[in-house]
Amino acid sequence: MSVCRDIKLYNVYGVTFDVAEKILIHNHNMIVKRPKIRPWMLKKEILILFFALRDTRTTIWAKLPAILSIIYLLSPIDLIPDFIPFFGYIDDVVVVPLLLNVAIKLLPTDVREESIVKANRNQNKFKLIITLLIILVIILLVGMFFLIRRLINY
Repeated sequence: MSVCRDIKLYNVYGVTFDVAEKILIHNHNMIVKRPKIRPWMLKKEILILFFALRDTRTTIWAKLPAILSIIYLLSPIDLIPDFIPFFGYIDDVVVVPLLLNVAIKLLPTDVREESIVKANRNQNKFKLIITLLIILVIILLVGMFFLIRRLINY
């Protein structure tokens, strides 16, 4: 598309206007509402990182905060020990989501967007798997309780 050089053009969100604000060029691919990641979306962040960490285009620097958050959550070493009644768990609640958010921000843009799309597509499957795992853990705990109770009584 050729445009006269004396017409002043400016671009707003992928739509090019002339001085009279008539739309000259409209590129649908450039107008993209990017989904935002909010701090209270921890389940979605985990699912996004699951798909992003499996992608080969993800760099080690993007994978490192996610791996560190898992290690920090599972390790007995904390900034504030867990035996302190309230403050022991506050650092887990703050540090882990912060590291997950940093990991998502460090992802390459195309990997992040593809992972968000995959996470949205598979969110119901993820909820089903988590629900089944919780039910399985409850069944195992109840079974262990009755087994130990029976062994103690004999």
